[in-house]
Amino acid sequence: MSHKKKDRLDTLRVLIGSCPYLYNSPRLADIYGEINRIASSDQVPRHNGWLLAVLHTTRTLDTVLSEIVRCKGWTAHTPNLNGYLVVLRNNGIVFSSEKRGYDLELVHVRNKYMHEAGAMPRLIDANKILNEMHACVMTIFSRL
Repeated sequence: MSHKKKDRLDTLRVLIGSCPYLYNSPRLADIYGEINRIASSDQVPRHNGWLLAVLHTTRTLDTVLSEIVRCKGWTAHTPNLNGYLVVLRNNGIVFSSEKRGYDLELVHVRNKYMHEAGAMPRLIDANKILNEMHACVMTIFSRL
């Protein structure tokens, strides 16, 4: 794993662990476990490892957002990444333009790799999703 990726994952752990809506969450250990799996996906060769990185990155984000929505007392009509982003948009945490960007860069990309047989990410795709997830988390945390 590159030092840059390790630093990004360490930063995510600190950000998530210091978020007042997450540091007492019963799901915090699960979230950290997913972040650790992002790191360990580098041990799996090429496309399979990159697919695992996409899976664990988006599962991390999915769980982080679900916990924020739960702690705020909001309800997502659909308990998935898109549903949580809709709730955050509807409550003024995410702007509509940001929601569209997250749909394009996170939700649709994740869905392609998770639901389309034979769709395999490249290293650059896995890294881009991690970057987008990091930016999404930082934006949301700054507005809570």
